[in-house]
Amino acid sequence: MTSISGEHSESVGGSSVAQPSISNIDASSDCGPLERKRKSSRSPSPFAARDAIKLSEEAEAGPSRPLPSKQARPDGQQSAQERNKAKKRQKALRKQWAEQVAKTGEKPIHHDIVEMLGADLVERLIKEGKEFEERMDRKEYTLTIDRLSSYGEGLAISPDGDWVIAIPHALPGELVRAYVFGNERLYAKARLVEVVERAPLRQEAACQYFKSCAGCQYQHLGYDEQLRIKRDVIIKAYKHFSNLPPDLIPDIAPTLPSPEQFGYRTKLTPHFELPFQIRAFHRSKGKKSLPAVQPELQIGFDRIDGPGVLDIEECPLATRVINEALPDARQGVKSNISSFKNGATLLLRDSLRSHDPEDVACEVVRDHNASVRERVDSMKFENPAGAFWQNNRSILPSVIAYVRQAIVDHPPAPWSDDSKRYLVDTYCGSGFFALCLADLFEKVSGVELSKDSIKYAKTNVKLNGIKNADFLAGSAENIFSQISFPSHMTTVVIDPPRRGCDVPFLEQLRKLSPHLIVYVSCNVHTQARDIGWLLEADPDYKIVSIRGADFFPQSHHVESIAVLHKPNKPAGPPS
Repeated sequence: MTSISGEHSESVGGSSVAQPSISNIDASSDCGPLERKRKSSRSPSPFAARDAIKLSEEAEAGPSRPLPSKQARPDGQQSAQERNKAKKRQKALRKQWAEQVAKTGEKPIHHDIVEMLGADLVERLIKEGKEFEERMDRKEYTLTIDRLSSYGEGLAISPDGDWVIAIPHALPGELVRAYVFGNERLYAKARLVEVVERAPLRQEAACQYFKSCAGCQYQHLGYDEQLRIKRDVIIKAYKHFSNLPPDLIPDIAPTLPSPEQFGYRTKLTPHFELPFQIRAFHRSKGKKSLPAVQPELQIGFDRIDGPGVLDIEECPLATRVINEALPDARQGVKSNISSFKNGATLLLRDSLRSHDPEDVACEVVRDHNASVRERVDSMKFENPAGAFWQNNRSILPSVIAYVRQAIVDHPPAPWSDDSKRYLVDTYCGSGFFALCLADLFEKVSGVELSKDSIKYAKTNVKLNGIKNADFLAGSAENIFSQISFPSHMTTVVIDPPRRGCDVPFLEQLRKLSPHLIVYVSCNVHTQARDIGWLLEADPDYKIVSIRGADFFPQSHHVESIAVLHKPNKPAGPPS
């Protein structure tokens, strides 16, 4: 039976340690491709709320040199009704933006806008309250692409030079025609109509849905270029969000490639919206009849070229067994569509058939509560099908190898017993890092808030016959309270949700003062912010390496692994 969720969502980050972020960084858009964004129950950031008030004050600070209004139609005749509608849209956008800043922070695209338009112009737009104006008419424009945003859109400057336009699938240097269909703060959103002059790097996409599907951003680029772009995203993130001087940021290493660039996704969550005829039937409580002809049903992923769902019959990013199971899952929904009262999300999860190392056969699990099996090198794992697990199993061995080498390269202080290292795995989920690294340590403790995750982590300890690891249900207020390892011999692995860490967690980490921190992140912007905070709070820490890992080829998403080392300076050897 296909398991279906009423929310189009997926837990991200490997843990339920849900904590507020600490400053102005947008995390809402940084989920993996083909995944719906989850509504967060986290409280707003104390820093973000402050900055939202500051930015609102700046917007009301009074005019400087006036800027021309773009509210009027080309003929200069705009009715009072149209003006009122425009004002209402601006007010709604401003409110939406203020709420976003308070919760998740400013989007990374803001820094591109400042660089492209100039700080003076952006400041004037904000002070005169014009940053939400509909400065671009809803029509086609011919534009030259200046750069890519961190989310993979091509960015161009408007013909009048006072606005930015974001165009998915457009590449730097290209001359394109694009249709503007919406506005955000300081920029407009457009869809690509035609590439007039192609960039030399452009290639044909492998997927028939690429031009319309929001899941991928880079199928029109070769893989080496994708890796280069993702390295640049990390460089920009540390430049704009870490608040660190350049000399404290090491050279960003080349992005760790994925062995598989297609057919790697072990989890797919297509969704659908209920046709209005079915919704009307349910609202009438049986007074209306079901339509004689089944209404058209779109089951797939969000569209890039407008609202709604794009019908998807196959996905080249998904594994073979998932694509083989997708038609039956789709037909199951269509055959029972009248039983649904709302839209929903399907689950298709690729699972090993058994833990036998000789058995490499896979099967598709569709029940959120069923267990799925994974194997990383010789390690075996089980976790719930609906819970988080990295969706690209092909890259996991190289990620673990990279983290292991970082730990080996930075042993405890010379005066300590090198054979006695200790590991704390925070946001540990079902124990992936803790168990894959356990043989390097005397003792390993995984800390989690979710009791279900702890249960599966303990199951995985038994599956792998590991004797030196335990898992603890911690509390957000005192997450390290049960840890008694000596700090100068302790390594901490952090793998938080995309919102990153909050101030209380970072304060506790600073007090624990481990000699080595390995920070693995699915959102490099919050990672840069958190590491900047740590280095400001404790200047003894040094960033020894930062490297991206490409868990999601063909998309703009990049994970980042940062290693921080703190040379111990004891008064003398411990007794």
